[in-house]
Parts: sequence; structure tokens; C-alpha cells
Amino acid sequence: MTLLRTCVVAFVAVLCAANVPAQQYSEPLQRALRSQDWKQVESITRKELRSAPKDIDRLTLLAVALMRQGRLESALNQSMQAIEQFPRAYAPHMIAAECQVRLRQPDKAIGLFLAAKNLAPDSAGPSMALGMLMSGIGKCDEAITHLEESLFRQPGNMTIAGQLTRCYLRLGRASEAAELAIRSAELNPADPNLQLIAGEASMAAGRPEDAIPFLRQSIADGKGTASAHLLLTVALQDRGRTAEAAEVAKSYVKLAPEDAQGWFNVGLLQIETSRLDSALKSLKRAVSLKPNYPEAYYNLGRVYDGLGFSEDAIQAYRRCAATGGNLASNAYLGIALIYRKAGSFADALRAHSQSVNLSDTSQICRAQRMRTCFDADRCADAAGFIDDDVSRFQDSPTVLFEAARCLARNGRRSDAEKIIDILERTSPSLANDLRMFMNH
Repeated sequence: MTLLRTCVVAFVAVLCAANVPAQQYSEPLQRALRSQDWKQVESITRKELRSAPKDIDRLTLLAVALMRQGRLESALNQSMQAIEQFPRAYAPHMIAAECQVRLRQPDKAIGLFLAAKNLAPDSAGPSMALGMLMSGIGKCDEAITHLEESLFRQPGNMTIAGQLTRCYLRLGRASEAAELAIRSAELNPADPNLQLIAGEASMAAGRPEDAIPFLRQSIADGKGTASAHLLLTVALQDRGRTAEAAEVAKSYVKLAPEDAQGWFNVGLLQIETSRLDSALKSLKRAVSLKPNYPEAYYNLGRVYDGLGFSEDAIQAYRRCAATGGNLASNAYLGIALIYRKAGSFADALRAHSQSVNLSDTSQICRAQRMRTCFDADRCADAAGFIDDDVSRFQDSPTVLFEAARCLARNGRRSDAEKIIDILERTSPSLANDLRMFMNH
């Protein structure tokens, strides 16, 4: 949300001026106001101010007219002049603050809104403006007090309720966000935005079952965004309703065929349901739309591997690693496992080395590297790192198991037996497998 859209008080200043009894304005001025001819309002107001230069209502109205014409600096100067002459005038503070918002000077706007709030403590406008503005610039912790106050004064204002919900979510107060969002959505079932917010908040609070009907309604109303489809997909998967999740994902790409993430989601669901040929097409579509898409390339590697196309899988994994990101280590591990399966152990160990270097703390990467050494009957190659693996991953039964097999092969039987004692407590089945191996 941009700064210009965080504060919905552009109308407030106009209302302030319009609240002046009509008889206090001349007939020409009233006509110009009714037609919202702001240039004419400015012209007439300037003429009338010549005979009454300290008329606060017309000083305020002139600032409004300038602001409505987009002449923000002039409107700001005019409202500040009014404040200088009438320090306790509420309306000029609101106009000046709105100008500062539009001029992208939020800190100055906040000060003016706070001053307006002190001048008119019973008015809901400043609190709402402060809450919306502060949340829009990321100060949710400060915004919440103002938004809560505004909602208390205007319990039916769904704009405030929606923004307060978002602030709760940003601050990790998911339960409060869900309760407020669900209440708002139930009171306004025809508002798809509120349905979406209720779905988002319910998911954040770990309540996918509650989220599903709201997300479905948001999509059914024709306002569902990519976020709605994605969240509904996740919610259905969470409840074990994979077939329904797949239908939601496919319906979305029909609406947005150029959305790479949409095709990626379809591909993942097709992998989950073992439809690898279909998953291949979906993921290839995703990377055609977004060439640097590491998650899609990684899963393409998985699919190619599952279909038996090893070279294509390796290329997909390499593209994943080349794009960077957190999956690079997993991609090299995938390459290593393909080479190991093919008996190309030297290539496998090189890929393992890259995988471990990229993710030094991964237990899986280290355990699989030692397994490859064992399968290749090259446990001597593990001598340079095996003790470090055991020392760093004493709580990992898988690492300890693979390390013990290599230690035994390297003639360090007593060290392997110490690991059996540890595994007896943490993983008796692995301890038994290791004992059987060493007894052969």
C-alpha cells in the first residue's frame, strides 16, 4: 500500500468546511460548492476574504479548494497560515496534515493529526487518520492504539477493521486478527475483501478449517486474488483434501495463465498425486514464464529424476543452483544422489562437497555424503571429515549411523562401538542394524 492510500481523510477537510451553516456562505459560493467547481470556489473565496481577512471558515475553505485542485504546497501554506492566526482551529490542522500525507512527509503529518486530536478529542477523524497513516508506513505498534480507538467509536467501519486486522497480523497477534476479521466478514458477507482478510487471518492463526469458507467466498465473488487461491490451496492440503486443492490451483491458472507461481503450485500438487507427466508440463510452463525460478527448477529436477531422465534432472538441478537461494545445497545433493545411483561415485562426491559447502549445518547433506563414501567403498575419503561430523551432530542418529559404518570400514571399530551405545538410547533400530553390520 502506497503512502497516498494509507490515509483516507482527504474528505475530512471538505466535510469540516461543509459543516459551516449554508447561510454563512454567499449564494455564488454555495453554487460553486454544490458543483464542486474548486477553481471557482477559490476565486470567490479570495474575493470574499478581502473584506473579511480573518474569517476562519473562508480561510479553511480556501485551503480545501487549493488541495482539491492538487496544489498541495499552496494548500499547505494556506492551512498553516490559518493555524498561525487561529491556533485552536481544528479543520486547518486536518487539511495541513492531509497535504503532508500527499507530499510524502508522514512524520510532519503525524504531528498535525496529533494536534488535531488534542483540539477535538471527541472527533473520530484524527484517530482514524493516525491509525491508517502509521500502519501504512510500517508503524503498526503505534497505529494499533489509534485504530482500536477509532473502531470503538465507529464499530461498523470496515476500513478500520481491515487495517487493524493487518496490524495484528504484522505484529504476530494472529488470534486477535482472526477474531476481528471473522467477525467483520460475518457481518459483511457480500464484501470479498473482508472474506479474504478473514481467510488470511484464520490461516495465520493456524485455523485452516475456519479459513476455507471465507477464501472460497472471496474467490466466488470474483475478487479472489492469487493470495486467496494460494491460501485456499494450502488450507485444503492441510486438511488432507489434495484433490480439491488441485482443482483450486488449476482454476487459478485458467484465470491467470501468465502467473508463474500459479503453474508452480499446480506442478507441486501434481507431484504430490504422482502425476509426474502433468507436473513436468506445469513446471516447464512456470520456468518459461519466470526463467530465474529456483523452486521450480528444483522440483523439475525431482520430476525428471522420477521419470528416469537423469541428464535432464541434473541440468534442472544445476539451473536451480545457478539461480542461488536456499535450494542450491539441496540441488547439489540431488545431483549427488543421481550420480550415486548411476555408480558415478567420483562425480557424486564432488556434488556432495558442493552441497555441504553451501549448507554447512545440514545433517542430511553430511549423512548422505558418508553414505556415498560407504556405497562406493571409499570410506578412506571420509577420513578428513568424519570426526567433525560426529562431533557436530551428536544428536543426529542418521549422521552417527553413517559415520559408524565408515569408521568400522576404516578399522576404527572401537569408535564405531561407542556410537552403537549412543544409538541404543536414541534409535534402537539403527543401533541393531549397525550391530548386525559389524558382526558380519
